[in-house]
This record gives sequence, structure tokens and C-alpha cells, in this order.
Amino acid sequence: MRLRFIVTVLIASLLSGCGVIPAADPKEKEAIVANGNSQFTPEGIDAIKSSGKAFFDFTERPMDMSALGFPAGSDGALVAADSGKLINVSMTTPNGVVEMSTDTIRIRPGADNMVDHVDIFVNYPEAQDANREIKRAADELGFVMLQDAEPIDADFKDGSGKEQWIPGMGNKTGTVFSAEILSNHDTGRMTFVYSVQLADKYYTPDAEEGIASTGRP
Repeated sequence: MRLRFIVTVLIASLLSGCGVIPAADPKEKEAIVANGNSQFTPEGIDAIKSSGKAFFDFTERPMDMSALGFPAGSDGALVAADSGKLINVSMTTPNGVVEMSTDTIRIRPGADNMVDHVDIFVNYPEAQDANREIKRAADELGFVMLQDAEPIDADFKDGSGKEQWIPGMGNKTGTVFSAEILSNHDTGRMTFVYSVQLADKYYTPDAEEGIASTGRP
């Protein structure tokens, strides 16, 4: 009788406590990738934001919008990371893999349902931290106009407002990157908006030579 009483009490305790057992944390979603490219379908975008990873393969051009999961006639997409998170973007180029951490990815179509360019926003709340980005743009991506850029110092935050600079293009990776640098001298913030340019006009022999030597096609 005593054993039956103890078993009854244990069962009752377990039943009464089932509501307070914490649920397991949901696993992050795996990135949805096809032929080296993240898919920008609704499910794919959700997976990009959940996993914090996006992948592109730029070794072949032109790139049809369907390679990124877009239907014909799509206007592209703008994907913003969840608050407090970044997306690690891995881009395979003819000469290696380029990685960037971003809070925003934008895809824009061109003619004939082809991808025209992919924008990646790289933010530096403290502009002095962007010195490494300037060096990377010059050395890894081949931005000629940034090879002799003066380093950013504490005087950057001088209250003089906002400015924009377009330091041309670089094609050292075999893929053409352009950039727009946005500076806010009031807040001390600097943002690099990189654009992976996929249009044919940047890949003619003359354009490639011009970009490599002067930063202009």
C-alpha cells in the first residue's frame, strides 16, 4: 500500500508540473541554397535572417534572377537583418571568396530578367574602425582610388555634416565591385555601400582594363 501511495504521488507531481517544463529553443533555420546561391523566396529570406548567412556564386555571368529564386518580372528584394544581428555574406568570385558582414542586402534586376547588381551595406558606427575596410577595398577588391587614401582619425567627428564619395570600382577578384561611401561627421558614422556589378558592359576587355588601372570602366 505504501509503495502504491508513493507512485500515485509521483504521477500527480509530474502531471501538475508538465506546464512549467521549458520548451526547447527552436533551431535556427538553415540557409536555402541552390547552386551556390541563397534563394530570395519568402522562405529563403526568412532562413537568411534566421541563420545570419547568405551565399552568392558570381563565377558565372550573366545571372538570371531565377538563380536567386525570383520569379520572372520581379523587382528584386531588400533584406534587412533582425535588430542586433548581422548577415555574413559569402561571395564566390573567379579569384576567391569575399566575405562581408551586413545588416542590409538589396537585389536589383536589369534587362531580360538578369541580375543587374547586388548591394551590400557595411556599417561602421565609429568611422576610425573603417580604416580596415578601406585597406580591404584597396588590397582585396582592387579599388585603385583607395590605395593611397589617408587614414581616418579622431578629427572625423567634427560636426561638419554628411558627405558622399564614390571611389570608383575594383575588379581584382574577377568580379566588379563598385562602392559608395557615406560619411556622417556629426555622429561619427561611416557606411560602405558595395555593389556587385554583373552587367556585361563592365566585363569587356576595355572596361576591365580601365577598372583595373584607374577604377573607371
